[in-house]
Amino acid sequence: MYPVFSKEGSKIETIRLSKGEEYTPQFGCTVLCFIFSGAIDITSKNIHNKRISKEEILLIPFHTPCQMYAKEDTTILKIKVLQNIFVNEKMPFMHLLEGYGVIKGSLDFGTLTPNQRITDFVYILKNYSENELNCDSLFEAHISVILHMISAFYSKREVTEFFSPIYSSDFEFSIKIYENIDKVKNVKELAKLINYSASGFEKRFKKIYNTSPYEWLMEHKSKKIYHEIITTKKTFSELAYEYDFSSPAHFNNFCLKHFKTTPGQLRKKIQEQVVQISKTKLHFFYVLYDCFPKVYEDFCFLNIC
Repeated sequence: MYPVFSKEGSKIETIRLSKGEEYTPQFGCTVLCFIFSGAIDITSKNIHNKRISKEEILLIPFHTPCQMYAKEDTTILKIKVLQNIFVNEKMPFMHLLEGYGVIKGSLDFGTLTPNQRITDFVYILKNYSENELNCDSLFEAHISVILHMISAFYSKREVTEFFSPIYSSDFEFSIKIYENIDKVKNVKELAKLINYSASGFEKRFKKIYNTSPYEWLMEHKSKKIYHEIITTKKTFSELAYEYDFSSPAHFNNFCLKHFKTTPGQLRKKIQEQVVQISKTKLHFFYVLYDCFPKVYEDFCFLNIC
């Protein structure tokens, strides 16, 4: 097995397995897998040798250990899906729980039969990845569209079963995290807000997210700051005050640690890239409009771009 077109922290990875090869994924988050060619047998705690064939879709929650066995030469596109996208109220499948409820049973992962419209769309994402077009905002827009297409092109039961592995008490806990994350400044405040002791909160958090709440909170904070630097005209002194840094120098050191560059250098770099990124996004919308006009309309209506 050898991954290609992947970098540290990449959202997209193409995995190629030779016939008879075993592969034990090490997923740090929930992933979508699209089988572009070949077939695999996947085994987990509660499911043994489940066959996943060409163009089928596989959802594996990050806390689910599993093993894949290639029945023939196989190509898989692995897409990382951040937990917060599953608690975004704009995503249509969130409303399935209200009218249909969670499918009961031991579902370690979700599967969907092939859908040509989704496969065609995912090929666009695969081509971007293989051409090393690493634009996070573009990938995230694609991922949101794919999830929306899944909710549109399959029955309510199929969609609910597919996402059932992430709908649990852990999922409810995650919703509370994302509902309150921007209301607090530290882990202690977050634990108190959702009625947990500090030790109980940290234990459950590590079980779900496979990291400490402090590290996760810092990562969340860094993403918000990154977004502010590249999308607003706020001064760095304003950002330092807004995000509760003791001084602009402290803010500068935070950026050096998390972004490997100063906020000034980061903003300048993004401004230099903005023309190319705009052209890339424009191409994405042209393709979306030409190939999937209904999805394009929904995409714009949902305001998730």
